[in-house]
Amino acid sequence: MVGHQAAAWSLGRTTAPGWGPTDMRIAHISDVYLPRLGGVEWQVHDLVARQRRRGDDSFVLTTTAHGDDHEPDVPVHRLGVSRRLGAGPYRRIPDAELAAALRRCAAELVHVHISAFSPLSWTAARMAGSTGLPTVISVHSMWHDFLPLIRRYARWQRATTWPVVWTAVSTVAARAVSAALDSTVVEVLPNGIDPGDWRISRPPGRPPIPTLVSVMRMVRRKRPHALVDVLLALQASHPGRFRAILVGDGPLLPRLQRRAANSGSAPSIQLMGALPRPAIRSVLATADLYIAPASRESFGIAALEARTAGLPVVARAGTGIADFIRPDVEGWLVGSDGELAETLAGLLDDPARLAVVAGRNRTTTPPMSWPSVLEAADAMYQAAIRRQADPLVPGTVGAPG
Repeated sequence: MVGHQAAAWSLGRTTAPGWGPTDMRIAHISDVYLPRLGGVEWQVHDLVARQRRRGDDSFVLTTTAHGDDHEPDVPVHRLGVSRRLGAGPYRRIPDAELAAALRRCAAELVHVHISAFSPLSWTAARMAGSTGLPTVISVHSMWHDFLPLIRRYARWQRATTWPVVWTAVSTVAARAVSAALDSTVVEVLPNGIDPGDWRISRPPGRPPIPTLVSVMRMVRRKRPHALVDVLLALQASHPGRFRAILVGDGPLLPRLQRRAANSGSAPSIQLMGALPRPAIRSVLATADLYIAPASRESFGIAALEARTAGLPVVARAGTGIADFIRPDVEGWLVGSDGELAETLAGLLDDPARLAVVAGRNRTTTPPMSWPSVLEAADAMYQAAIRRQADPLVPGTVGAPG
């Protein structure tokens, strides 16, 4: 089940009394990391960087290769990168090798970042009992489509007996993790942003027609094909009434670019490829609406950034985006691609609805700011320390100290 304080971060009850910065050596373990680009990669980097700024000696252990391991804000230790056997960044690291790396790095606490297929992270989570290190597990993906498989694996590994604290990045993701773990308590530890980075002044001389924008990796699970289908249909029903900018790289990008070009939609529908963060902020500054088409979005950091920039957001219902987008308040949640198309058409026909939501989003800040997320992480670390000290103590935020 989802923890009884799963949403505590949004209510200001994120830590036990007196609990502050951990001042500990925290190992963040993630199969995927920079320079590979994605939501998990950036979130791990940003979390570690902010912990270090406040005094924690945090670092990253990963199997992702080919990075600058001397970046000043985040130390990175890359394991197994010379091994030929593997799939992309994923490598199997034996228990003894990982335990030796944790000893060599003098880790005092482990924060594991896990998706469905994360060999390094699953190994680190399983080792919590043998290493004696307090361990927090953050699930960054939606397990709904893999529940039977993950449940069987978790039972085989006896995951519900591990002396760890389980978390997920959103309420809907936490429910699936709890179901996979036979109703184990799963807390919500959301992703974070710095609102000041995304509060954007609207430049003069903006385009006279509404600009729709989406930022995503061009991979199947993000559903960029479905979004292009919707935009092409919208162009047929509302010719010349909008322009769309899709930002992001990935294996599907060349095919999508050819499709847009062959449809004659350019320049109304532009696929820009990957852009650095300052360029994305510039795109958001000229946009009027953000679209998130993925139906299995565990959190939706790009949507949160757009909402913080003042954009109304249209997203699929039943995703992590519902934690910060309420229907007709910060945006709209739709149940299908057909409903997405209808909602976009309706907003183009009634721009006053867009203006009302945009005005609210420009003057309010979502609760997932980094100070709140850091405090929530501290509460999870405290629970993990209690759990490791006494495995019979429930590893939840509200457990007695």
